[in-house]
Amino acid sequence: MVVRPPGFGRTRNDERERARDQLVDTALRLFAERGYVGVRVEDIAKAAGISRATFYKHFSEREEILAELFARLLGGEPVSPRPGAATEALPRIRELLTGAAARMVASEQLARFVYTLPIRHAALLGQGTRPPVLEAVERVVEDAAAVGALRTDVPPMLITAHLARTFEAAMRDWAEGRAGDVTTHLNLLLDLAFHGIARDPAPT
Repeated sequence: MVVRPPGFGRTRNDERERARDQLVDTALRLFAERGYVGVRVEDIAKAAGISRATFYKHFSEREEILAELFARLLGGEPVSPRPGAATEALPRIRELLTGAAARMVASEQLARFVYTLPIRHAALLGQGTRPPVLEAVERVVEDAAAVGALRTDVPPMLITAHLARTFEAAMRDWAEGRAGDVTTHLNLLLDLAFHGIARDPAPT
């Protein structure tokens, strides 16, 4: 029988990634318990059972962990809209956004932390950072606008930005306890975004 030493078969990169993941998981737990502002690098290192010097072998600052948490929640594989006629834009947009919200809230602790931060996402991640689902939404909007299925007096980029803010508002309302079910709440806000707040005219 061959006895292999602990860690046999692991690469240095594998071990480094595991150590980084442990630090990120530890930081998320502390951020959720104490708030982002109330957690120092020393706190994360101590809770993870490592020295501050070892922490800095993986992250140069606390904000890098925050960026990693954003990447976990907002990242992932690119989202592609399902095929369909451009005239079906609104149902396809609804499907994309509600699906993205459902995937996010499956990681509840992470989603609540990210969407209750008192800072804008772009402040840490750079201008233009947004969930990949919005790239797919933008393609649907552009295709629909090109055939006149959406308003032609509003640039597609502005329509997409409005839908992005709607998605953000729904996620924040859920994370901060103002909405019990994110899908139901997002659908309500999308109805407002799609159709406005004017009352339907009385039937004649």
